Amino acid sequence: MFVPLLMATSLIFAGGSGPTPDGRWGGAAHRAIAAVAEARLSDRAAAGVQALLGDTTLAVASTWADEVRSARPATAPWHYVNISILDSRYVEARDCPAGCVISAAETQLAILADTSRSRAERSEALKWVVHLVEDLHMPLHSGDRGDRGGNDVALTYEGRRTNLHAVWDSGMFAEAGLDEVALVARITDRLGRRTDLRGMARGTVADWANEAHDVSRDVAYPRLPASLALDRGYFEHVADAADLQLVRASVRLAAVLERALGAGED
Repeated sequence: MFVPLLMATSLIFAGGSGPTPDGRWGGAAHRAIAAVAEARLSDRAAAGVQALLGDTTLAVASTWADEVRSARPATAPWHYVNISILDSRYVEARDCPAGCVISAAETQLAILADTSRSRAERSEALKWVVHLVEDLHMPLHSGDRGDRGGNDVALTYEGRRTNLHAVWDSGMFAEAGLDEVALVARITDRLGRRTDLRGMARGTVADWANEAHDVSRDVAYPRLPASLALDRGYFEHVADAADLQLVRASVRLAAVLERALGAGED
């Protein structure tokens, strides 16, 4: 049975109305990635997280950036970067003129690592880092073909209306029926099967966004049926790529936190 990795709390294909296409990666996915990353931290980095967040876990902190977005509208562009799928690489002047997930993640990582900053500043930076590193791994947060990252690509699935962004944000994985505990276990299992984790942890924020852009260009858009009526075939074709993005996000989030709060090693 096809059981993809990522899911979210709202079941867009399980009856009722789907989630509003607001550009947020599903909350369950954010929390699961953060939980897996936290379990990979050294004692020193874990202590650094606790010193900044107290009893709040990274999983709980991972959705804070979405929760404050309505009160901080200027941060809305921080959650994505529109790199055209017709272009092969991110160009800052073109793709991030007024801020984007790449520049925001770089800025917040610098604040987090700066021990001269106040605890309050670094605590907020940590919450941003967790969320933004996760967001930039969602392909439709980095790749775009002039349709607001797939938000304007109207689709149907079993008679229900949705859009491409919502499918990748939360919808495609709902049928798996995994709760967050099962999702964490599944990501951890996938990690345990890989031998390339140290290499996977390398690279820059821009490198990782480019990689997600390529998934958007090579997988998310090309696999769409001409009718824009999705069937199981679409999900089966994109499942491995979606799974890999969640694994990458978990490994890399742990790596950047290790560099900022641990011994500086991946």
